Amino acid sequence: MSSIPVFSTYYHAPHAEIFGKVLAMAQGQRCVVEIGPGGSPFPAATEFVDWIDYTGMDGRKVHKVDLNHERLPFADKSVDFVYCRHVLEDLYNPLWLCREISRVAKAGYIETPSPMAEYCRGMNGMLLPEGSFWRGYIHHRYFVWEEDGALCFLAKYPLVEYIDLDCDDEVASLLQTEPLHWNSYFLWQGELRTRHVQHDIDYKIQTHYSDMIGRSIDAALKSNLAFRSSLGLV
Repeated sequence: MSSIPVFSTYYHAPHAEIFGKVLAMAQGQRCVVEIGPGGSPFPAATEFVDWIDYTGMDGRKVHKVDLNHERLPFADKSVDFVYCRHVLEDLYNPLWLCREISRVAKAGYIETPSPMAEYCRGMNGMLLPEGSFWRGYIHHRYFVWEEDGALCFLAKYPLVEYIDLDCDDEVASLLQTEPLHWNSYFLWQGELRTRHVQHDIDYKIQTHYSDMIGRSIDAALKSNLAFRSSLGLV
């Protein structure tokens, strides 16, 4: 059995080069909305959306919205750019928010923890050492990755704890040596395309849940490298 990795560094913060590129795209736009600002609001945002009230946003407006089922408070295609980082994987109904983002915005950037991070044990070690043997982040509900121009969602069922893809050490080594692969990155324009990978459609007969997790890891690796290349990053 593979050992539980011990990470000396956790790359939860935005990737500096990618963040700089996305920030440059958003700056100067008339209406830039960040969804889920947390403690580090997006500098280019003109307004924010979250499920709780915030203070200290330098006078920028904060809309309080239940992201699982309430509509975003903007007219169709009235938002120039949406920035949404580390939010969708927490929701029980992320497809609803994605449809709302696509409705109100012309373009945007979405970032989530990668399938590699959600599969690897040890992710909770920084905040919850006694729970670090669980796979991925214990409060997240989905594997999320980009594939063929769509943002894909695969539920994190309890079964994930009993799956062994025989690549745990390789995934842990990848995460320890390459910060890029801690997250998935998705820039979109015009329409935010999504795909809900479901057991009754995608892996009822043809394949299995473990195969879908493996596929998500492989697809995310390819997507991350292509994304970095598209931004001109080495």
